Amino acid sequence: MSTVVYALFADAEAADRAHAELSRAGAHGPGHDVRPHERHLDTNQLPESATTYGRNMAMATAVGSLFFMIAGGVIGTTELVPGMGVGMGIVLGLISGVVIGVYTGMQAGTRVAKPPIGALAHRLPEGAVLLTIEVSSHHEAERVVEQVDELGAETSGLC
Repeated sequence: MSTVVYALFADAEAADRAHAELSRAGAHGPGHDVRPHERHLDTNQLPESATTYGRNMAMATAVGSLFFMIAGGVIGTTELVPGMGVGMGIVLGLISGVVIGVYTGMQAGTRVAKPPIGALAHRLPEGAVLLTIEVSSHHEAERVVEQVDELGAETSGLC
């Protein structure tokens, strides 16, 4: 799983310099995928690792599945649908719950920034720029945090 490094810069000029430096290939290997966020934080533009999308999707699917399994079991025991037993009701409820849970999760604003990034969003309208950098390992992420700090980040960290 990838790790996201975030760095907040006081102004666009400092962020542009850091963006150019991090994107350029160098001694440490290929350049990084750097995403600048200016004026407002659009969570659809954040890397998935910087959001609670996966957890929220799993919760919506689990709740939907449980609800529809119970409903299917109740329908199966009351014989509201002729020929459908409890087992079939639970299986159909599970299938329905997974489909509806996933669909609901995809549509219901599950892409929410993780708390450390969300806490910085109020600075963007003031002219600050947030950079997010997705890296493949925790060791590489720690190195990138040191690099953004050297490049003048006010705040930086890992998600």
